[in-house]
Amino acid sequence: MTVQARCSRRITIIAAGVCILSTAVWAGGADFGDDDDHGENEGPSYFGYVKDMSGESVADAKVTVAVKDRGGVITRTDAVGAFKVPGFAAEVDPKDVQVTCEKEGYKQVRVFRRPPPPDADPKTAVETECTLQRT
Repeated sequence: MTVQARCSRRITIIAAGVCILSTAVWAGGADFGDDDDHGENEGPSYFGYVKDMSGESVADAKVTVAVKDRGGVITRTDAVGAFKVPGFAAEVDPKDVQVTCEKEGYKQVRVFRRPPPPDADPKTAVETECTLQRT
């Protein structure tokens, strides 16, 4: 391997590491959701990850976060499979919010929502993990 190729490879690895670390902090670091300016009438935000059956991140997956029978928000995962959606109205019960994930060539096999601690603030962000399987 030439010196130029080794240098190029190191730069790529460093850039990927910086991307992954910055996204990890954005998508689940300490006090996730506290950076949002919650209005008085806004409920918790929703965030999570989309992974395949082996645990690998699925980038550019379509994520729908919807209130039962009322519509919702569609977003896409970033390079490490993370997504985030702002909160709905405060009167929307988080139990009525459904998260679904899809990507061409995959099917959704599981959606797991991590329950907040019993004493959590009602505006604490809700974390969800979607698992997809290649078809």
